Amino acid sequence: MLELKEISSTLSGVAAQEANTGSARFVRLSDLSELRCGRIPILATGEEPAVARAWAIEEGDLLVGARGAATDVCLANHSVIGAYISLDLYLVRPDASKVDPRYLATFFELPTTQATLAGSKQGSGLARLPKEAVEKIHVPLPPMQQRLVADLAGCFRDEADLLKRLIELNSILGRETLARAIRVGNSRPNS
Repeated sequence: MLELKEISSTLSGVAAQEANTGSARFVRLSDLSELRCGRIPILATGEEPAVARAWAIEEGDLLVGARGAATDVCLANHSVIGAYISLDLYLVRPDASKVDPRYLATFFELPTTQATLAGSKQGSGLARLPKEAVEKIHVPLPPMQQRLVADLAGCFRDEADLLKRLIELNSILGRETLARAIRVGNSRPNS
């Protein structure tokens, strides 16, 4: 097992200077929910950050929520590539030669990892996860099984997405069937 800081870089977010004239995009804590649900968030725009620690999001980066009861984590997708993270997020950039980013995202979602992160949060209101706690988390690195674990997690996510879609379609079918039954019932003359 290695500490996260040995297999990735972790950066704090930057203050988003929102403005209609700027071309920089910013991912906020609230955007993680949209990303986790497979939706494209409407990102804040503003002026380009003027600090050296502002790294634009790249493919394979993880976005980690720094505040809240749960520690939301998601793998960056095409909708946020090139954007910057706001103050309530951490950007974790895995060293791809040491760890598969999808495996690392799966590891962050495990209940035991979530419990470890929750135990590290500080504050009584909207608790904050210190960057040092993220960097010091111990990550098991099975050499040959990282890809297998990441693929398996992807299959479970795909299945969950399909089940949600099936429930939506079943609900639509049920409503349409009932509506047709009512229309047919109303079109028959009374006996």
